Amino acid sequence: MRVLSFFLGLVIMCSVVAYPRFIAEDMQSVPHGWLVVLLLGMSSCFVYGVGFRPNNSILQLFFSPICGWSLVLIGGFMLLYSGPFHYLFLG
Repeated sequence: MRVLSFFLGLVIMCSVVAYPRFIAEDMQSVPHGWLVVLLLGMSSCFVYGVGFRPNNSILQLFFSPICGWSLVLIGGFMLLYSGPFHYLFLG
């Protein structure tokens, strides 16, 4: 599970850095709220993936794979739904 979480964070990081137009076509149309949700999930996956285990129970919950993967799925879906590829979901 740690390896999958680490690679999920890595894939998101590489895709956002290598091809930012996947999220928005220009700087004015970036859905910042959903991008923050996606990047929080990516960060949570990275932290869990490298093996860090906090002592605080709230941080343990945030840096768990359940929270990280959920944030990535919600943020990723909403970015795709509201981004330049939204026509794929209008079916």
